[in-house]
Amino acid sequence: MKRPSRRLLLPVLPLLVVALLSAATQTFAAQKESASAAARKSTFTVAPFSVQGPPAYAHLERSLPQMLTSRLYWKDRVEAVGQDLGSNVKPVTDQAGAEKFRAARKADYVVWGTVNIIGDNCSIDVRVLDKNGKTWAQAREAAPNQIIPAVSGISDAVNRELFNRVPQQAASSPQAQGRVNQMNPDIMINETSSREVYLNPQFRYSGSSAQDDSRLRSAPLNFSSVGMEVTDADGDGKNEIFLLDDRALHAYSFSAGQMQPKGEFRFPANSTCLNVRSMPHASGKGWIIVNTVDSGGVPNAYILNWSDGQFSEVMGRVRWYLNVVKLPPNYRPTLIGQEANPPRLFRMGVHEMNRQGDTLVPGGQLNLPTEANLFNFTWLPASKGEIGGEKLIVLTRDESLRTYNSKLNRLAVTSEKYSGSSTGLAIDPSMPGMQHDNRQQLPSVFYIPMRMPAVDLERDGVWKLIVNRPISTAAQIFDRYRYFPQSEIHCLFWDGVGLNLQWKTRRIKGSMVDYTIADADNDGIPDLTVCINTHPGALGVSARKTMVLIYPLDISKTSPGTAPDKSDMYE
Repeated sequence: MKRPSRRLLLPVLPLLVVALLSAATQTFAAQKESASAAARKSTFTVAPFSVQGPPAYAHLERSLPQMLTSRLYWKDRVEAVGQDLGSNVKPVTDQAGAEKFRAARKADYVVWGTVNIIGDNCSIDVRVLDKNGKTWAQAREAAPNQIIPAVSGISDAVNRELFNRVPQQAASSPQAQGRVNQMNPDIMINETSSREVYLNPQFRYSGSSAQDDSRLRSAPLNFSSVGMEVTDADGDGKNEIFLLDDRALHAYSFSAGQMQPKGEFRFPANSTCLNVRSMPHASGKGWIIVNTVDSGGVPNAYILNWSDGQFSEVMGRVRWYLNVVKLPPNYRPTLIGQEANPPRLFRMGVHEMNRQGDTLVPGGQLNLPTEANLFNFTWLPASKGEIGGEKLIVLTRDESLRTYNSKLNRLAVTSEKYSGSSTGLAIDPSMPGMQHDNRQQLPSVFYIPMRMPAVDLERDGVWKLIVNRPISTAAQIFDRYRYFPQSEIHCLFWDGVGLNLQWKTRRIKGSMVDYTIADADNDGIPDLTVCINTHPGALGVSARKTMVLIYPLDISKTSPGTAPDKSDMYE
């Protein structure tokens, strides 16, 4: 057989090399393009929902997009764009409108939907459209008080199908998807109402560290705070979070799981900040009230406005201690004040405060027990069907809760200690004219009580008291040790004999600073919002940082037959 000529093979070799190099280049380019596509972030936008139902559910038009936005957000992977939905932005009702909405915001995906509420039935239909015209649909049937779990289920399905994202809860535990508000009634629920389970999966004595939608947590902030307020101070329909440290007031917004700084107001160098409260105004732009004391212990209260991303001073150096309480019979927020009485603390008498030009002047004096001051009391409205009317709750000097009726007759006192504030004012305990050696006797300290909001969370006419219970072994030994390493938020109700426990949170690690009931993340759902300082060392004094915890309050009740989770059996 004749062997091929070498001269015929030589021209073929360059062609093979070129072909191989071309194939390799195309493969590399394809891989590079695929890697670039994988690294590219996806963007989405959520349109206002169309809500068909009673006017009481009209807020879902804006709150459902906010809920879906927070649940679809995936750091460095999936981000929301164009979510500033003004009042002139109308709900999307068809695919053509959805494409127009998506294109205007230059998003990869648009989410829109409808909610139909008829009696006790609610249907939620959600659709997703991508830039290529492909659509996905999800639907859920639920009771009106089960909208939050239904929306969570829809967002989980969209995350799986569109973004290949497996919910952390489902990935960590195959049985986790079947748990909804599974709590241990033997631990959490009072014996007089043991058949009902309330509010939030975090409201147990303690539990696992798994992160889910039952609690949101901010990143640590590089300062130690002394107070917090959550309010819509500028009247734009969205709440801001105000955090107070020793020298400054910081404004934040909470969006996409992050605390976004918005502004700061610094007080004079000789001032020490005590607490912060808010006072609503008919114009929608309320007051932010900060109590401070100067280096001589004289009170200087500041009243601030927050508008257009900036603080402005309405009044400064008001020589009164100020607070905001809800007074009977209408329980509207009322500005109250009390004068200082150096070297003691307060002058007798708590007054309503009225604005007169650029100053505050005292009005009528409140009828309170002698042990009450402007910081340590709250009124608990009468519950539906309750005999005896409203109750006055006073935090005593030893931090027990004493209950009075409307005629100021004592009814009961708790054995548990509450509040646990670490912000104190030094007072002179000696009698006037009597001298003492400061080197031998330490001045007494009055710790400014934390707020004690009275709330009707279930809107069933039954009022409860929200209080903080600090937990510390060292504080039981040392009277002035106030950096409690952990605490619990308790919900108390009046059972006809005394204040009794209805539910409590799991133990919250860190020193409690402040807490309130407010929609901190602006998703239309009320939250238990908690501010803590981290407890980094044995005494928890140095290198502390501030964190904000948000517990969404699911008003729905679970079935009385719901079995407790296995983790509760070991608590």
